[in-house]
Amino acid sequence: MLLRITICLLYLWTASAVNRPPNIYLQPLDKDIYYKPGESVEILCIADGIPKPKYLWKRNGESYNPSGQDDRVVQLPNQGTIVFNSPEDKDEGIFQCFADNGYGISASVKINLREAKLKKFAYEPRRTSRVAAGKDLTLPCTPPQSYPPADVYWVLKEPDGRWQAINFDKRVSMDIEGKLRFTNVKKSDEQGGRAYSCMAINYFMRDNAIGPEHVVEVLGSTEQKHPAHELWTSPSDQFFVRGGTLRLKCIFAGNPTPDVYWEKLKGTFPDRAKFKSFGQELHISNVQESDAGQYECMGLNTESTQRATKAFDVRIESAPYWVEEPVEVEASINEKATFICKAGGDPKPAYAWYINGVALEDRQNEVGVRDPRIYNNNRFFKKDAHNITLTNLTLEDHMNIQCNASNKHGYVFSDVYLNVLAEKPTIIKPPPASRKVAESKSVTLDCLVTGKPDPTVTWYRDQSLITGGRFQILPNGNLHIEKVVMADAGDYRCRAKNIYGEVTSSTCKTQIRRKTRIEQYPLDLEVIAGYDAKFTCSGSTDFDEAANMEVYWEKDDKRVSINEQRMTQNFQDNSLTISGTIVRDSGVYTCIIKTGLDEDRAYAILTVKDRPDPPSGVEIERCRDSSADLKWIKGIENNAPVQYFIVQYTTSFNPDQWVSAKTVDYSQNTATIDLQPWANYTFRVIATNKIGASSPSEKTKKVCRTNPAQPDRNPQNVRNIGDTRNMLKIQWIPMNELEHNGPGFKYQLTVKERGSTRSETYNIDNWRNDTIEIPKSKPYTPYLVKLQAKNNVGDAKEDPTEYTLYSYEDIPKVRPSEVDVTDIGNTFATLTWKWDSLWQEEQGEMTQIQGQLKGFRIQYWRTNEKVSTFREVEVPLAEVMPKDPPPSGMMIPSSYLLKNLSPYSNMQVQICVINNFFVGPPSDAKGFNTFEGVPGPVPKFEARVRTSNSFVLFWQRPDNEDLNGIITGYDLGYQTVEGLELGAFHDREEQINDPMATQAVLSGLLPDRKYRVHIFARTRYGRGEGVFIEVSTTSKAALGSPVFDVKDIMETSINVTWAPGASTGAHVVYYVEFRKDGAADWQRSNDEVMRNYKNLNNLEKGTYYEIRVVAFDGYNRAASESQVVGTVGFAAARAVAANYGWFIGMLISGLIFIGIVIFIYFIHRRRKDVEEIPKTRKGAVIKDNAPMRRDDDFDRDSRGQYNDYYKDDRKRYRNERYEDYEREKYDSRDEPVARGISNHDYDEKHGGYHDDHDRDDYNRDSYKDDYRDSYRDDYDRDSYRDDYDRDSYRDDYDDRDRHYDDDDYDRDYKREKDGYDDYDEDREPPRYDRAPKYDREMSDDRNRVSIDGEKEYQSEPSKFDDEGAPIEKPASTFV
Repeated sequence: MLLRITICLLYLWTASAVNRPPNIYLQPLDKDIYYKPGESVEILCIADGIPKPKYLWKRNGESYNPSGQDDRVVQLPNQGTIVFNSPEDKDEGIFQCFADNGYGISASVKINLREAKLKKFAYEPRRTSRVAAGKDLTLPCTPPQSYPPADVYWVLKEPDGRWQAINFDKRVSMDIEGKLRFTNVKKSDEQGGRAYSCMAINYFMRDNAIGPEHVVEVLGSTEQKHPAHELWTSPSDQFFVRGGTLRLKCIFAGNPTPDVYWEKLKGTFPDRAKFKSFGQELHISNVQESDAGQYECMGLNTESTQRATKAFDVRIESAPYWVEEPVEVEASINEKATFICKAGGDPKPAYAWYINGVALEDRQNEVGVRDPRIYNNNRFFKKDAHNITLTNLTLEDHMNIQCNASNKHGYVFSDVYLNVLAEKPTIIKPPPASRKVAESKSVTLDCLVTGKPDPTVTWYRDQSLITGGRFQILPNGNLHIEKVVMADAGDYRCRAKNIYGEVTSSTCKTQIRRKTRIEQYPLDLEVIAGYDAKFTCSGSTDFDEAANMEVYWEKDDKRVSINEQRMTQNFQDNSLTISGTIVRDSGVYTCIIKTGLDEDRAYAILTVKDRPDPPSGVEIERCRDSSADLKWIKGIENNAPVQYFIVQYTTSFNPDQWVSAKTVDYSQNTATIDLQPWANYTFRVIATNKIGASSPSEKTKKVCRTNPAQPDRNPQNVRNIGDTRNMLKIQWIPMNELEHNGPGFKYQLTVKERGSTRSETYNIDNWRNDTIEIPKSKPYTPYLVKLQAKNNVGDAKEDPTEYTLYSYEDIPKVRPSEVDVTDIGNTFATLTWKWDSLWQEEQGEMTQIQGQLKGFRIQYWRTNEKVSTFREVEVPLAEVMPKDPPPSGMMIPSSYLLKNLSPYSNMQVQICVINNFFVGPPSDAKGFNTFEGVPGPVPKFEARVRTSNSFVLFWQRPDNEDLNGIITGYDLGYQTVEGLELGAFHDREEQINDPMATQAVLSGLLPDRKYRVHIFARTRYGRGEGVFIEVSTTSKAALGSPVFDVKDIMETSINVTWAPGASTGAHVVYYVEFRKDGAADWQRSNDEVMRNYKNLNNLEKGTYYEIRVVAFDGYNRAASESQVVGTVGFAAARAVAANYGWFIGMLISGLIFIGIVIFIYFIHRRRKDVEEIPKTRKGAVIKDNAPMRRDDDFDRDSRGQYNDYYKDDRKRYRNERYEDYEREKYDSRDEPVARGISNHDYDEKHGGYHDDHDRDDYNRDSYKDDYRDSYRDDYDRDSYRDDYDRDSYRDDYDDRDRHYDDDDYDRDYKREKDGYDDYDEDREPPRYDRAPKYDREMSDDRNRVSIDGEKEYQSEPSKFDDEGAPIEKPASTFV
């Protein structure tokens, strides 16, 4: 029994124990390691394996014991790394590290350890190199031996012994071998006698060596010119190792310094190519086989059109590189293991296999593997040079295998192991407890297992075995589900089994979510550079994953950074905006919506179009005397095709001025340009597409010079200028230097009087001169003139033109006649006059005009105001020349419409004749009167009082010069101002018809709003020029409940008077609500705005009424407490049967009254017979009663005043008969008439109002006194007393002791108003042809009727909506 247990445990241990051969995982990257004597150096070697390995070293193929080297060499504990504390020469060699743990031996790469050295230059005396200026020069340098290789530089020796590095340029450079090359020598290369030396620097050694000194001596001061020729180039046949750097260099000598260009024949340069050393050196990094081929360098300067060239044949070889590198193999018994070792390279690499560091095959002086598992064992066979296989593996077949592939450029080395195991299955990475997957996505559930032999893995969903279809069990045990569907949700588990046992994983709960979708795709965009581009994108996902949804953008597969200044993502709509696009913004933009489970992508292409890049490589191919051939290389088009090229040139005459010479089609890259003689040309090219023109290209290095020749033409635009008396002044356009065509350029002028045989010749040497003055005594006399260009080569090719020019002009001697004015308007008039046709003929111009007749000058001004109003108009002759002029010698009639006259003015006009420079004497002045026009602006306009819904506006009449007629009134308008936006323009419905008015109220506005208020003066011809101000209403004040009192209670009327509360805002609307005592519905009066009382008429006698006053500001309504008041008299009978006694009493009383009247009549008649007739004046009329002021005599509530509160729903007043009022109760200002004052006294006291308030009687002064005082600050205490009896007011309201916050403001306002009143009263008003009328209107609302006896009060609808905005009213009918 004990034996069985022991055997079982041994079997289990054998099955579960895991051993692994060693593997060196850290070793030097460089196969060459240098050391500096006296400084420590280490060779790295660290391996792993089970059990831990031991380390062995070999040096030059022999065993090497680090501990036996006099403590200079130390092996670090627990690793194979050896450290040389004080390396010596004997330590140099090739080292290799081995790690052995009994299951195999791992080998490292071979490391070459060698001492770093830098030898010194061999001594040479200082050399002096003498060379002519402009010639090339080479200073030799042979770098000393150095490990690692040294870098070579050239330096200058300073007087103090220090060395200064030379800055290379395209003229002075160093070839790849280290020699210093001068393409052409200049005097400055002598460097003041300082010596040139080459310096070798070994950076590992931190040391340098200085070579021999060289002194340069330049012969001559004039540099010789030489065409480009080869100075030094790389060898023609070159090979480079794959992965390294291709370096080719060409240095061309010549003066001027040649430019170097490179070409690859039959191909283009890769992106890895760069041009260094000022274009002389071609670098291609990480060179590949595709870089092989033919290359060519070209040297070119301006001394020759022939290029110096050098061709190179480049081959690419390669050190070995892995094609298929061997890998570790872990297998079970009875299986096979195959190792493949494939490498590429040029030349092809050779392979060498090693088992545990021992060569697989015998070599010279080396015995191969004798391991019985390999040697002469039919289980092992080598299929080919890079494939070995071991079959029927046993537990003893563990080993390390090395493969080396090498050629002349190097080697690659790999160390792997074979491990044979026997173990039961183990799940080393079980499925997760839960997994969420998006619909249509593929998913892999983990079930990584280990065990030898490899376990068989099966999967289950819930209780069902998973097989085939979209389900695939991977070799490592994982389950892959392709494009999951909602039905794939469930619990998954895996089971692993081999001959040693089985194991089952835990359950993985898998949930399937709806897939994420993009629903709004971004669209492709094309924009012009500088404009913004915006992509939009939106989508949806599973509801449970909505919180995890993220939207972001990528450009060309790289995420757009949220810190990018020009690219911003709006996280509200997930749009991407690229501000100020540039060409490199072009690309593919991807909208990505992801939830962590899946994602959806949508692509859009942004194309940014910009001006093209400038052409490059512009050069002159051929230069001739009359033309030049150019060619260039097209630049990048920047997504907009090039349409054409513009070739420009500049010359040495104007080096900063570029002239466009020719436009070339986009398909061409050559052009022939016409040239002028005797000029130095430089060219450049500009590309143009539909976006715009590119920046100019670099100008050509070569200058095209042309030879001198005769001028092609003579000066142009030769003319005379007659502004200088006693002179013949001649002008022309100078010819620029480019047109001189040679040296010694000048002008030759020939002048002779017409009819004369004697001529005068003048030479003008300064080509910039454009004027010559020749003294002449006779005005406007014709001369024959020739002007010719010439230079040292000869006269101009074209014959000179003969011009007829005239001497100086003078003041005309004549004036127009028969000047008259017709067709007069307010700002225009038609002038007519006559003039002699001889004036436009040469004879007349010479004798009378004394110059060229140019036209006429009209001068006009206001009578008696000539200094300040004088104006002139110059009329060209062509404008006043009739279509059919009369024959020569007759007078020519002309007319002209003179505009911009001052309206309503007495004007004077005169006409003068003019030539080019002088004005003749004027004609006799002609007077006329213009008609009336529209006025100018008012000079002053302001709002002195602002409230929450109104402005009190003040202005001054237009100045006298701006009246332009008789002012008939003023128009006001307004509009709201919100930022930069203006609201609709509204006219004040009832405009101001008083021409002397200087103030008005604009009300009905909204609180805390900014308004633009306009004013226009008006004549009978209409509005004049407007003026506006911008002013804001104040904030809305709190609305208080009114306090009222009832006065003058009569039989059918009651006077209700109220005082506004202290907190009430200005211009609040008040109305009275009343109802019979006990009734349910209220009736209301019409609105009161300016007054604080209301007469309730047409009431019933002897009836009690409940009364209250309501204040309304357009938003809020405040009602007072109600009072019950009864009218005087007895109530009217409603039923005869119920009041029979009353009816009999009234009937009897009536009969008695009639009898008394008859009795008195007879007595009066009898008495009249006996009395003498009284003496009275005929026609005298005394009115019984003074007129009473009507309710609407104050400024009415018209559009533009209070209508913004009530809009058109505001009930308008209609004209009403004066007789509707009870005259005996109120005076003209609606004040109660004191008892004991007769009507006649009343008339005298108030200025004698003898009609029904005709507007002539209602004069300005009384209007100002009543209206303005009553308006002050909206019911202030002083104005209140003006409108009502002071004593009665004090009796009613003194006990309240009310004080208003703006009493002080009221006094200031009164002083300002008085100033305006004085202005209006002191000035004498103008006379007017018509008397102003003041129309009055009353409401025609169908819900209200007049006081004539119809129903006056009914409930009326609100004038405002729920938000307090006025409601538009229907059109009103006026009666």
